[in-house]
This record gives sequence, structure tokens and C-alpha cells, in this order.
Amino acid sequence: MDPACRLYGRLVTPRLNGYKYFEKPALQYWITAAAFTAFGQNEWAARLWPGVTGFLGVLLVFWAGNRLFGPPVGLYAAAVAASSAIYASIGHLLTLDMALCVFMSASVFAFAVAQSDPAGDAERRRWMLLAWAAAALAVLSKGLVGIVLPAGAVALYVLIEREWKLLGRLHALGGGLLFLAIAAPWFIAVSLANPEFLRFFFIHEHFERFTTREHGRYQPVWYFVPVLLAGVLPWIVDLFPALGRAWARVPETRFQPRRFLLLWCVVVFAFFSASDSKLGSYILPMFPALALLIGIHLASASARFALAQGVVAALFGITLASASLWASANLPRTLVLLETDLPPELVAGYLPWLTVGGIVLAAAGTASASLCGRRAPAALTLALGGLAWVQIVLSGHDTLAPAFSAYHVVQK
Repeated sequence: MDPACRLYGRLVTPRLNGYKYFEKPALQYWITAAAFTAFGQNEWAARLWPGVTGFLGVLLVFWAGNRLFGPPVGLYAAAVAASSAIYASIGHLLTLDMALCVFMSASVFAFAVAQSDPAGDAERRRWMLLAWAAAALAVLSKGLVGIVLPAGAVALYVLIEREWKLLGRLHALGGGLLFLAIAAPWFIAVSLANPEFLRFFFIHEHFERFTTREHGRYQPVWYFVPVLLAGVLPWIVDLFPALGRAWARVPETRFQPRRFLLLWCVVVFAFFSASDSKLGSYILPMFPALALLIGIHLASASARFALAQGVVAALFGITLASASLWASANLPRTLVLLETDLPPELVAGYLPWLTVGGIVLAAAGTASASLCGRRAPAALTLALGGLAWVQIVLSGHDTLAPAFSAYHVVQK
């Protein structure tokens, strides 16, 4: 067979260990293959795309905050995004969720900028085309949610606000053609080469994943509530004031970007809560918008809130460090309480990392609380501490690799 034909077939039909793998689209596979070619087949190259998109997501939040709400909000929101437990963690993991999150956020933010009052017709068209293009890349990253969820948020906003004229400002014809030009070629090519793809991808991996328990990932409807509360750490004190404030209408303004971002968060959270298949990372796409809403709150928060967020972070860090020290001193009982089959030596090796991470977060929370009269230093101190805490806990997780890593399984 012609080498060019073999290369085309490899690009069109994803494979895992030689078997056809149609669970997800091919964009991240292509980029990871390019990273392997450039840097060799290693863990760093494998995780390059999630890391790069995670970093770009922080820059995206910074830009959107500045553009929609002013420079202070951009800085605060970027700090929140970079240090939130779930966002900082998933940026290290080899999953499709970070790229999906960033491309959907780019689509949502570009839409918000396009519809904002200062935008003229030509500028609105450019931003709407960018929104459609970003949605196409989101679809190529993980599937139909890349367009379904942004469209759902726009539809919900139009219904609630009764702003029917907004539908005429979507540039649906040009944007739809651009969307198809980016997203459709691979779907057409893989379908022509593999007739079984359409049913497996759209029915089994979308409809049945959402409506049945076939994939073995069923969780109760409230599953994402603790995921949200833990994922937003160390900013949990600011979460509910930020959400409440987002619904307030800005007078003499046609488009309400805060309301739209809040509705985007609601759509993501409600959609995946209704699904019969749940993983903690599924609600990641709401966190960049949530960081913007928290950034709006932080930009005008009182010293009382700054004190509270520092104190709560410090208390959480102290609790984590204390619990880890107790668990280390009472390892047999800890294993019973955790109901885990992990080897004791692996658990014992990980607990000191949790202790150190808790101490770092407690110190950052204490320092942030002491700076409560100075809004920016207090927030940035807590952000640095939150980021350091996540990095320490993730670094220590390598001690558990022999029990979870496919690499270690293969080596055996």
C-alpha cells in the first residue's frame, strides 16, 4: 500500500493497541501524535496538550475578564482559574476534558464579546465567527457537547431575557458553514472508511451514554454538588456571593454578560447532572466562566470577605494536615476506614504529601487573611498558595502509581 494511503488511514481511523477506537474524535490524538514525533514517546509529550490548553485557558479567562468587565476582574479571574483545585488538577491529566473546556469557553466568551453593547456590526461578525470556530474545535475534541451546550446556554438566555433579536445577531449562516468546514471533514472521512462509526459514535457514545447505565459510570443526581464545592477550593467562600451577584441586572445595558455566564454554568451543571454517566471532570467547562464571576466578586469584595476566604482556606489546610498526620500514625485503622485494597506502603508514602500540602495551604490562608485590608495582595497570596497545594498533592500521587498506572501494569 502507498505510504501516503497508510498515513491517511491512520489519521482518519483512531486505533488503540491496533483496534479501532471510536469513542472520541481525533483532534487530541493528532496533536499527541505530533508531540510524540517531536519530543519522543514519553509522559511529558503525552500530557503536553492538556497542559498547553490549560495554560491557554487561564490566559483566555484573563482576556475575557479584561474585555467584558475591566482589568481588575481579568487579573482576579485568571488567579482563581489557575488555582482552583479541579482546574489546576485536570491540567496535569491525560484526558480530553481540558481541551474541550477551553474551546467551549472560547466559544462562550467570544459570543459574549460579540453581543456586548460596544461591539459594532463588523466586530460582532468577527467574534461570532470565532465563536463558531471554537465550537467546531470543541466538537473535534470530545463530541457533540461542544456545540450542544453553548447552543443550549444561548437558547436559555434568549428565552429568559426574551431578547429575540439576538438570534439575528448569531451570524448563523456564515458561522454554521465555518463550523461545518472545520468539524465535518473528519466525521465524513471516518464514516466513509468505517460504516460502523456513525452508530457507535452518535448512538452508543452519546445517546446511550447519557440515557443508560451501560458505561458503568452511574452516579446520583447530586454527584456534582461536592465536586463543585471541592473543585472551587480555595475560593469556596466567594462561590455563592459571586453566583448571587451574577443575576443582578446591569441597568441601561442590553446584553447581560454576567447573567449569560451564570446560565452557561447552570446549563453545564444541569446537563451532566441529568446524565446517567458521570465523572468528576465532566463539569470542568463551567469553571472558566465561574472564575470570571468570582473575579467580579473579588474585584469589589469587602475586607470581611477577604478575611473569611483566608480563614476558611487556613482551616481546611489545618484539617487536611491534621487528618493526614493522624492517618499516618494510625495506618491500619485508616485502611479500614477508607475501605481500600491499596497496599499499606503506598498509602503511607502518600500521606506525607497531603500533610505538606495542607501546611502550605494553611500558611497561604493565614497570610491572605492577614492581608485582608489589601484586596489584590490577599487574593494573589491565596491563589499562589492554592496552586502550590494542588501541585504538591498531585506530585505525591506518583507514590500511588504502582496501583493505578497502566505503565506499571505493563511492566509487570
